Amino acid sequence: MESFKKFWKDYSTIGDIISLLHWDSEVMMPEDARSERGDQIAYLSSLSHKMFTGDECAKLIDEYNNYLEKNLPINKEFGKREMLILERDRNRALKLSSEFVEKFARLTNFAHGVWAEAKKEKDFKKFEPTLNKIVDMSIEMADKYGYANEPYDALLEGYEYGEKASDLEILFKSLKNSLIPLINEAKSYPNPFKKEVSQEFQNSFNQKLPSILGLPNTSSRLDISLHPFSTGMGAKDKRITTRYQLEDPISSIFGVLHETGHALYEFGLASMKEYPSPVVSAVSLGVHESQSRLWENQVGRSRAFWDYFYPTMLKEFSIYHYDLPFDDFYKFINSVNKTKIRVESDQVTYNLHIILRFEIERDLISKKIKVSDLPEIWNAKMEESFGVKIENDAEGVLQDVHWSGGAFGYFPTYTLGNIYSAQLFNQFFSTHQSFWDDVSKRGDFSSLKNWLNKNVYQKGRLLEPKELIKQATGEEPNSEYLIKYLKSKIQELE
Repeated sequence: MESFKKFWKDYSTIGDIISLLHWDSEVMMPEDARSERGDQIAYLSSLSHKMFTGDECAKLIDEYNNYLEKNLPINKEFGKREMLILERDRNRALKLSSEFVEKFARLTNFAHGVWAEAKKEKDFKKFEPTLNKIVDMSIEMADKYGYANEPYDALLEGYEYGEKASDLEILFKSLKNSLIPLINEAKSYPNPFKKEVSQEFQNSFNQKLPSILGLPNTSSRLDISLHPFSTGMGAKDKRITTRYQLEDPISSIFGVLHETGHALYEFGLASMKEYPSPVVSAVSLGVHESQSRLWENQVGRSRAFWDYFYPTMLKEFSIYHYDLPFDDFYKFINSVNKTKIRVESDQVTYNLHIILRFEIERDLISKKIKVSDLPEIWNAKMEESFGVKIENDAEGVLQDVHWSGGAFGYFPTYTLGNIYSAQLFNQFFSTHQSFWDDVSKRGDFSSLKNWLNKNVYQKGRLLEPKELIKQATGEEPNSEYLIKYLKSKIQELE
């Protein structure tokens, strides 16, 4: 048992180092170092894969299983779950060779730089050849994993265990039909900021947020990147980033709230006494996303949150209250607009952006469409769903970083996260109705963080995603709570 624990700690350490290299690639690394960094990440990815799929790991699994059969440790049920998760993950990893993993890691690290340059120049053609290679390898990966119905299912399983594209199609169609009337009913409110807010002023305010929400400054840091993200390099090293727009400082604030939600989840997982362990990690990206969306939307777009933070924001931004009236500001952060950019979209239209991406990448992996056709398909779908005309590739098919990383199957987890977050918060608030008073008067978020710690963070992978939601809320995942929440926000502004 102790040999296995040591092995897993060593294996986890390699993963932490890879995360650090990725973080540095997007935040601090000089651009000319990208090729060397690709080699470094590819080498460690291959080493990690060999370690996980090698004979030593298999031997330690057998020894641990024998130990569980012959002994009665206090955490025997935990140990059994540990082995189930480990063997399931390992069997999936065994489907890919170390050479394939290394090649894919090198390709996607290189692709990030190509994508960034193509986006800067607003030219999809510059990214197309590289994306073609990523799609081909992703299809090959799906074939290696195997699937019952369609190749996209094999990739989706890596992010949301148990989900199928056919089930998501039904769920998303129903959600889309509920959202469209809401969007048509909702109002749009103008940006109330009369002048640009410097990055320095925005950053001064943003640096205060994570620790107030419960993420210690001594275990985290906030930086700038082209695309906001969150990652961890160990139990007490959580990194988050945001990006800044001088004319719309709200964008950076909600980026921080979103990524802090991710980091709080990771920080809570790492506080489990069994850390590190195959069970002490996020159960799915849908649940992971539920944590970021909960803090960003249910909390961050609430009146109580801004009753507390509005005066501080005005002070940090050097703005007088009569130049930024609270009601105008509050309506703006809950405004519904048909925007072209997913990360700048509001909480009502956001899921239509995700459904569009799900439909495209599902067809791409099934070879129903070609990479070369993506700009035309993307632009047509945006006009159909939002009635907006895409002017260039940067605001269209190149706006997201995900495909450069080969993350096909990732996008649907965003909408699943929205569904989970609304359901989780609804259950929390039903037993903590003083929460908004705690927030507006004292900036106290502890009751929510403690509830999430008990019902989500400390569960790790002890339950499957749908089981975790059911245990926490009393029912299977249900999109009605999301619709109910969104309706309430629209009605609140009338």
